[in-house]
Amino acid sequence: MAEDYAALIPVIDLLEGLEALMDQAPSVEIEQILQAAWLQVSETFPEDFLAATCADAGAAGLRRYLRVKAFFDNPSQHPIQGAELADYYHHRLPLAEERVDFFFPNSPDIKDKR
Repeated sequence: MAEDYAALIPVIDLLEGLEALMDQAPSVEIEQILQAAWLQVSETFPEDFLAATCADAGAAGLRRYLRVKAFFDNPSQHPIQGAELADYYHHRLPLAEERVDFFFPNSPDIKDKR
C-alpha cells in the first residue's frame, strides 16, 4: 500500500506546479484551463485518498495525508509531531479516534481539533 502512495508523489508535484501556475495566470480563461487540468489529474488518485483529502485537496493537503497515513501504517518508521496531526485533523475526514488516542494520549492540540 505504501508503494502505491509513494507513486503519487510525482503527481502531487505536478499538481503543486499547476497550483503555482494558476496563481500566476495572466487571465481568467487560462486559470480555468489550468484548474480543469488540475481536476483531471487529481481524479486519478485512489478513492480513499480522494475521500480523505476532500476538505484539503491542494498539494499541501495531499502531502499531509501521505505523512499521516504512513505514520498510522508504521509509526516507528514514520513518526510525526502531534502538531502535524492536529493540522491534519483541521482538514480531514475522521481517523479512528482510538488509534490517535493510543499514539498521542495527552495531546490537547489534537483533541481540540476533533
